[in-house]
Amino acid sequence: MKRFTKKLLCFLLSISLFLLICEVLLAQEVAVYNDKQPAWIDPAQMVASIDKIFPKKGVPYKIVKAPELEEYMKANKTGIVIMTTGIAPGEIFKNQGNKDLVHTWLFDGGIMFWTGDWPFYYWDAPANCPGSAGEVSVFGNVITVSVASVKLEPTDIGKKLIPSIKAHTANRPISLTTLKNNNYEYESYAEDGVNADPISLRAPKMKGWFVNIHTWPENETYDDIATQMAELLKNKFLTAKIAVSPIGRLTSTWGNIKTN
Repeated sequence: MKRFTKKLLCFLLSISLFLLICEVLLAQEVAVYNDKQPAWIDPAQMVASIDKIFPKKGVPYKIVKAPELEEYMKANKTGIVIMTTGIAPGEIFKNQGNKDLVHTWLFDGGIMFWTGDWPFYYWDAPANCPGSAGEVSVFGNVITVSVASVKLEPTDIGKKLIPSIKAHTANRPISLTTLKNNNYEYESYAEDGVNADPISLRAPKMKGWFVNIHTWPENETYDDIATQMAELLKNKFLTAKIAVSPIGRLTSTWGNIKTN
C-alpha cells in the first residue's frame, strides 16, 4: 500500500510539474518596446510590421511601454526585448554603466534586438545625449561606426538563420575590427569583412546577446526587418525549452535560450 501511495504521489507530482511547464511555455512572450519617444526612425511603423509578421511566423510577443519594459527585464533575466526606436527609456538606461538596468540585464543573460539608430546614443529625449559614449557605458567600447551606404553581403550563417536576408547597404553597421580587438563573441549575418549588420554580439563576460539589426536601413522595408527578426528569433533564440515570464505576471523563468 505504501509503495502504491508513493508511486501515485510521484505520478501526480510529475503531472503537476508537466502542466506547470506547459502553462509557462504557452505564456512565452517577447517584449516589444514602443512608447512615446521622439525618434526619427518611426517606431509606430516598425510595430505595425511586427503586428503583421510575428503572428504569421509564430513568434509570441507583447507591446510594452517603459514601465512594463522595466518590469519585464527585472522579472526575466534571460528574456528577449526588441527596441523599435533609437532612443532608450531612462527606466533602463541613463549612461551609468553597471548601474543601468540594461547593462546588468545583458550581462546576466538578456537578449536585446536593436533597430532604430545608433544604440544608446540617447535616453528619453535627444537632449539626453551621451553620444557614442553610451555604447561604452553598456558594452565597454564604441562598437558602431557611421559610414555612407556600405554594401554588405549575407554570410553563410546569415542565409541559414535568416533565409530572407539579401545584400543591402547600411549606414550604422558594427565594426568587426573593434569586436575582434576587444575579444567580443559575435555571429555576423551580413558583412563586407570590416562592417556587419545584422549581427549578434556579446562583450567579454556578457552572458546575453545584443542583436544589431538594420539600425539605419536603406533598402529594407519595415516588413523586411520584422521578417528577419522573426526568422532569427525562431532559428536561434526561441526553442521549445525557453519560457519567459509573461508581462504583468512575475513568475520564475524556466528553461534556456538557444545560443548556438
